Amino acid sequence: MWEKYKYSALPHTLEGQTPATKPDASHSWLTWCCHVWITCLSAIILLLTLPISIWCFLKIVPDYERVVVFRLGRIRPPKGPGLILLLPLIDQLQRVDMRIRAFRIQPCKVKSRDDVLVSVEAGVQFRVCDPVLSVLSVQDLNFVIQNTAENLLVQNFGRKYLREIYGDKMRLGEHFKEDINEQVKPLGVCVEHVDLLVEAVMQPHEEHVPLTSQAVNPNGGLEQLIMQFVSIATQVSAQDTKPSTAVTDLSLEEMLSRLERILSESLVSEIRSSYQFFVIQKDGKRSACFLDLTSGSGLCGMGILTFSPDVTLEITEADLLSVVRGDLNPMIAYTTGRLHVTGNLQTALLLQKVLPKILHS
Repeated sequence: MWEKYKYSALPHTLEGQTPATKPDASHSWLTWCCHVWITCLSAIILLLTLPISIWCFLKIVPDYERVVVFRLGRIRPPKGPGLILLLPLIDQLQRVDMRIRAFRIQPCKVKSRDDVLVSVEAGVQFRVCDPVLSVLSVQDLNFVIQNTAENLLVQNFGRKYLREIYGDKMRLGEHFKEDINEQVKPLGVCVEHVDLLVEAVMQPHEEHVPLTSQAVNPNGGLEQLIMQFVSIATQVSAQDTKPSTAVTDLSLEEMLSRLERILSESLVSEIRSSYQFFVIQKDGKRSACFLDLTSGSGLCGMGILTFSPDVTLEITEADLLSVVRGDLNPMIAYTTGRLHVTGNLQTALLLQKVLPKILHS
């Protein structure tokens, strides 16, 4: 792709010339004559001092480098690898390393489209494809590329849902690589490889669940954090009284009946949100129910809310019962596609403070 870009002269934008400031023909002819005269003089000096000049102006360029030469301030085509000759007094060179370089974007917290804080980092490998552009475009190439990659990482992940970030990391990495290439192509650079790492999903609620004494691997990623959530849920459920067999087989109507008993003004003041549920039962029937915790002592029942809810959830009856029992963590259900949420995910996760109380009502 990069071989089609050939540079025989410096673009007008880099030369600082505009059509209104182009020199006239006589001035251009005089400049050309001076350039030829100085070049001939430099070549004569090189020939007269050949025994000394051969050591000073002959350069060896290795295979992994190219040399960009400025002759009287004007760019020349890149030279190398191998033996190159520079003219004394009028040639200046700048070496460009063509090998693959790498940098790592430090973990940064990004808010996904469903308002969940995700800590992500990335490793980026790139190389210089056009030495002329890499020298003329920017002063600090590494800094510009790294800063561009960090900004694009935040923008890309801010437009994705948590389920997309967790489930399609390979595809997101390819798209991220293409976006960086589009931005750094004018700098004469191409990105070879991008490695994304989702480190953690931050606890969205203000009251964080206390961590267990088990050490958490900081490089474990989202899977490690999910395992920690499962461990916490298991410990909490083990401390509570286990429900009877009849309780574990609650129907949707029985769950709503038990939920109505635990509604209170204190619970409403703590949640202050409304929820619309669409529950898919075993026979495939799609039932609608609601939970309104916005005023009074709260309200729940079958049907659809007369106003727009804060969060809409769709889940199977079996999975809903598993969430109530504590066998299925809501975050795991969401990331695996078993729970579909429309609205603010943080508000949806507040149900973790309500649903487990059904078993003890």
